[in-house]
Amino acid sequence: MLKRNWKILFVSLSQLFDLIAIIISALLCFSFRSFDLHDQSPIEQLLFGLFIFTTISMTVSSLTGLYRGSLHLSLRLQNFLMVKSYVISVMITLSVITLFKVKYIDRHTIIVFSLSLPLFLFIMRFLLYSINLSAQSKGFGIHNSLIIGYDGEGINIGKRFTAFPELGYKIHGYVVKENHSLLPPEIKSVEIKELEDVIVQKKIDRIFIPAADLIVNGYSSVKILSKKHNVKVKILSPMSEELLKIARIYDIAGITLASPPRIKINKIKCILKRTFDLVVGVSVFIFLSPIFVLTILAIFIETGRPIFFLQRRASIKNGKEFFFIKYRSMVTNAEELKEELRGKNESDGALFKMKDDPRITMVGKFIRKFSVDELPQLFNVIKGDMSLVGPRPLPISDFDQVNESDEFWDAIKDRASIKPGMTGLWQVSGRSSIKFREMILLDLYYVENHSLLFDLEILFETIPTVLFGRGAY
Repeated sequence: MLKRNWKILFVSLSQLFDLIAIIISALLCFSFRSFDLHDQSPIEQLLFGLFIFTTISMTVSSLTGLYRGSLHLSLRLQNFLMVKSYVISVMITLSVITLFKVKYIDRHTIIVFSLSLPLFLFIMRFLLYSINLSAQSKGFGIHNSLIIGYDGEGINIGKRFTAFPELGYKIHGYVVKENHSLLPPEIKSVEIKELEDVIVQKKIDRIFIPAADLIVNGYSSVKILSKKHNVKVKILSPMSEELLKIARIYDIAGITLASPPRIKINKIKCILKRTFDLVVGVSVFIFLSPIFVLTILAIFIETGRPIFFLQRRASIKNGKEFFFIKYRSMVTNAEELKEELRGKNESDGALFKMKDDPRITMVGKFIRKFSVDELPQLFNVIKGDMSLVGPRPLPISDFDQVNESDEFWDAIKDRASIKPGMTGLWQVSGRSSIKFREMILLDLYYVENHSLLFDLEILFETIPTVLFGRGAY
């Protein structure tokens, strides 16, 4: 059980070790304080300041992805995220202390704490990294894996997994159509007809497919076996790697096409996600109610009714439909004009985007720039049609514009296993500059890795995206 749930345990250890580093730095400060006759800071003020910093630091580290990604990140990337979290935490803490007028904290105490904490955090990250490698040598968090296809790219993937042991993938061989004498003797080859026997004997739980595109023609037979034996099928391509870099996700383990269901865990995740959506959705609606009123007045004064724009949308073709709510940012006959403008589409597939769309009103340009037009989707969230974070729902009519095979739609059907979201990886990775297939890849990654922590990361990244209007038009 510990081996299977090593990731959850390691994330908890990561949080615990950071807390230990903060406590050690605080004890060091208290030790120096006893020798400093000039330090008259009341102990209550010091403890209050420490509590503020600890709370902020742990929260920021969660929001930057340090804890969620700590298991599969290299030591260098862990340290990078740790430094980033530390700097943000210090800035926020100083702002809070100034705002609440917390006095009597001696500057020597602050200097000692600020200089000693990064050192202890680095030490803890090194200890965690060493513990993880040691645990993996004993089988904790290790995934028995196969790579489909023996070619240059397949070999490169094998070498990459060997070079990054923290990823936890043990390669048992390469799946080939037929064995032949040209294969080097050190290559462990598995013919397609032997695949099922190898999956059972070696307890394979991961299969990797090197491919430049999202869908690999003919992989359906592999998918049938993977479903039968609860094996994850992951696609690795330059396209997916570049996308994950854009999304600020440091992951070279691929994007999942097929994944065995974890019914109990998924039920718990769904309950937590729904509770989070309701609490945050209602709170944000109340807090932003003045903006709701001002937007309604602005739209009514410029172009009259209707104020809201309702459209049938779904996550995938022939999927569950619902009425998607936005503030109307275009002229009232926008849908009719859309077909006339189809030839000027600057995106692809099911996405219709134009930088200078003539249908957009004056008010519409402003509310789209800062995503104010999306706020009515809080009603969708509260109702249960949508979530705060999830795959972006698409207009039903736009699916007809996607010229893809049945295999494509079958491969991405997991996109509908999560409720569509107000924001997601697509929005924080470029929004309108991300094309249809790229958006699908990002959504599939989110579906596999979704959690409350991941949702918080995406919401945290959404704030600067909205404020600076990145990729919005």
